[in-house]
Amino acid sequence: MTTKHPAVRALQGMDALPWADLKHNHGTAEDVPGLLHDIAAGDKDGREGEEAAYELLDLLFHQGGRICPAATAALPYVLALAAIPTVPQRLTLLELIERLADTAATAEPRFVDPNWPYAWARSRSTVEHLSADPIPVVRRAALAILAAAPEPVTPTLKLLRERWEQDDDRTTRLAALVALGQVAASASPDELGRVASLLDSLLTAGEPAVRLAALHALGSVDPDAPVRHLDLLIDTFTAPQAATELPAAWADATLTGLTRKSYNLVADKPEAAAAFVSRLAAPSRPAELRAAALERAGLLLAQWHSPATDLLPVLAQSLEAAEPEIRVQAAHLLAALGTVSAPYTEQLAAHLADHGSRPSRRCADTVADNALWALSRWGDPRCLPGLVDRLFARRAVFATHGSHYSPGFLYFPTLPGMHEVLMPLRAHADELLPDLRALLRRVHASDDHEAARACAQVLAAWGPAALPALPELTGLLAHPQVRRFAAEALASIGPGAAEALPDLRRAQAGIAAGTRAEAAERQLFAWARARLGDDPQPALELLGAALEEDRVFHVAIRHMGDLGPRAVGRADRLHCLMERAHPESWEKVEAAIALWKVTGTSAPWLRSLEQAVLPLAQGRYLPVMRRAVEGLAGIGRLGAETRCALEAALTLDRRLTSSGSWRSFVEDEQIRRAVHELLVTVD
Repeated sequence: MTTKHPAVRALQGMDALPWADLKHNHGTAEDVPGLLHDIAAGDKDGREGEEAAYELLDLLFHQGGRICPAATAALPYVLALAAIPTVPQRLTLLELIERLADTAATAEPRFVDPNWPYAWARSRSTVEHLSADPIPVVRRAALAILAAAPEPVTPTLKLLRERWEQDDDRTTRLAALVALGQVAASASPDELGRVASLLDSLLTAGEPAVRLAALHALGSVDPDAPVRHLDLLIDTFTAPQAATELPAAWADATLTGLTRKSYNLVADKPEAAAAFVSRLAAPSRPAELRAAALERAGLLLAQWHSPATDLLPVLAQSLEAAEPEIRVQAAHLLAALGTVSAPYTEQLAAHLADHGSRPSRRCADTVADNALWALSRWGDPRCLPGLVDRLFARRAVFATHGSHYSPGFLYFPTLPGMHEVLMPLRAHADELLPDLRALLRRVHASDDHEAARACAQVLAAWGPAALPALPELTGLLAHPQVRRFAAEALASIGPGAAEALPDLRRAQAGIAAGTRAEAAERQLFAWARARLGDDPQPALELLGAALEEDRVFHVAIRHMGDLGPRAVGRADRLHCLMERAHPESWEKVEAAIALWKVTGTSAPWLRSLEQAVLPLAQGRYLPVMRRAVEGLAGIGRLGAETRCALEAALTLDRRLTSSGSWRSFVEDEQIRRAVHELLVTVD
């Protein structure tokens, strides 16, 4: 009698399931059995099985947030394969199970397949068995799964404590200790108390790695504990040999990774987080620890104002470090902080020729690049000579497009785009225009549309000051890829650019009227012509038709408002759009501003703008709120409730931003400046 291979036995009964009727994150699940068979087949080099395992992870988990029916059906077979020692992809399969278990525990119930709890209850014993697997990394993977899905808690606590006390692998013991704290957070008071006592006793352990693991575990039980033991946390990282002992003891850890994890223990306490970062970034620390601390400093400063007081001296010291990567990090953060860093202008200016870079980054920005950006942030004239060409020469660093990141657990130390550096320098337009015009001619001749667009965006931001660039802008109107940006720049210049009207008319006449995008472009050109003093009737007709559609883009509403009293016949439609839009939408805010411009009255649309900015008092920011503040400043009226809310917003320590990286600082500056100007100019 032939004995079936264990992997084949693990999949018995799988093919009888109605996979075609089940769904995963990319559609029908009929491809799941084939992937599981590929994993079980164990091809010679393991490549096909590994590809199948990662594809399975994508289908069943994707980006998380839900448990699909296919994941429930596949669970017992995935675990059965993971339990077979000869399956090379067992760790990838266990990673999939951990992600699914965590999702099932944290997602809203409506996003979890109702059959998952039963499937998990039947499969849990396999995970418990794997927690005693001969291979330590497999044991740790099983412990991570149990920490994510601890129910029933009491036996899970018992198993984890046994692993902590009896496992012969130090890294697995530490993983069990951290998991013990995670699970104890859901335990009864008595069980929690026993775990807390154990963890407290370990804070005086001789090994730094044990102390650190105990602090992480205690942070799950008592979130305030890491702050109370902040000195111990810092001393653990700065102990002799900690830089080598800590990563060696923790699973798949580097000193940088451990610094990130440990920072998260105090991240929501700005004062403690600032102390953690500043003390680990001191010049006497190992270079890797200093670099890791400065990386966390970016995240901290992008979220809060107050830590700058403690961190500015540390950044200034780091700017003189021997290691170029640390100097780059320091220069970047000093630049991002804006006017707060102004006392260090001379020190940064001294680094304009410092070409030290980050060797580990694909886009190796230098200390000089960041110092140059810093001086531009302050409008320091020393940044101006040759600025346009210097930025354009560093296109891998100062791109001709913008990069956007969400605020979150990482700070990406990217630099602004070339155009984003130049746009705020309107006061220096006279000095910068000759070089910008020359660059625009070069990129125009080479059909570099992205760079041409960036240049046009700069000129649009400079408004009437960009008038000398009229010949270059009109030259762009013949190119479909960039003509809309040229039209926007001409409109920003205003009536002074009236001689460009024939070119605008010709360009508009060459735009087809077929697609929605083409219709929007025709509206844009008609609006730009009106801004330059041409007959507004074409704009009224084209924009009026756009406002009657079911889906109205907010730019069309803004452009209609720019036509002022001549668009009064569209007031009823604008009012309808305002009433039906979401309170914090661009459509509502633009319709309210347009109604004020068109009718000359502020009620009832004033209230729509006030409602849009009230969330600022709670620290919530969306870019549309800045537009609403600008609208309120134009109207010149403000209710008492709104004034109180805006005054409260200016006192917040948390930055008012919806973006990550350097934009966190710039958005916060812009909205606070706009709010301050509104409050001082409106009674």
